[in-house]
Amino acid sequence: MVDRQVAALAQATLFRRVRTVLLRPHDGGIVGHTLNFDYEVRSADEIFAGIPEFTVLLFDFKVDLQNYLATRAGVPLAGKTLADAIAFNNANAAQELQFFGQEIFELAETFDVTSTTVVQPLGISYADALAADRLFGATEGIDKILSDTNLDAIVAPTDNPPWPTDLINGDHFVIGTSSPAAIVGYPIINVPMGFVFGVPVGISFMGTAFSEGKLITLASGFEHVTQARKPPQFLSTLPFNTAGLSPVRGRRSVRSSMPRNL
Repeated sequence: MVDRQVAALAQATLFRRVRTVLLRPHDGGIVGHTLNFDYEVRSADEIFAGIPEFTVLLFDFKVDLQNYLATRAGVPLAGKTLADAIAFNNANAAQELQFFGQEIFELAETFDVTSTTVVQPLGISYADALAADRLFGATEGIDKILSDTNLDAIVAPTDNPPWPTDLINGDHFVIGTSSPAAIVGYPIINVPMGFVFGVPVGISFMGTAFSEGKLITLASGFEHVTQARKPPQFLSTLPFNTAGLSPVRGRRSVRSSMPRNL
């Protein structure tokens, strides 16, 4: 298994190489104006803490699951509720809960979905959570960045490389950049950026409300220039053995071992 830190270093190296494509306005690049600076997003900590976002998710999940089950027929949970789903899983735990619990189901069930103003178990009401998401993701987030810098879009690595299913340690999640757009419903486009140790990684283009046309132009231009996509494959093993490789000591080796796809 590739060490998460090693994979993150390799992905960062790949993104630095991708930036040379984005910053080549006179050499086939796709960005006509660029700025190089350090920009601090004041709301970043609030966005990635995720309390408002998770509150909205759990509230909506409880409501939407019941609405969905109301449309079902001929299945055990037809016309039932989240509480019934939890009870069904407990009654069939050997099959339904063999590899994981249902803590998120149980937390969602504690939510009061009869009111958008009552304080929910995570310490904030549904209405206040929506307002916080708009403030952090739009007013003090994407909209402020684009306004302050006179930019058209924000570009970032989409996620860390995918990981194998791990029933002991769970998800090997390192980074993710979709939250600012997701919490306010702003457009975001993901396309292939390249490969890290044989597995694909993406690059995301995000912007303000109703900027889909601009983002499609940028993302399609990036795809045209880089040709980074490769047909999916079923690999029996990854093409790089990182056993014993220190993330720091191996920085140069990681870079030299990366596939040259750009």
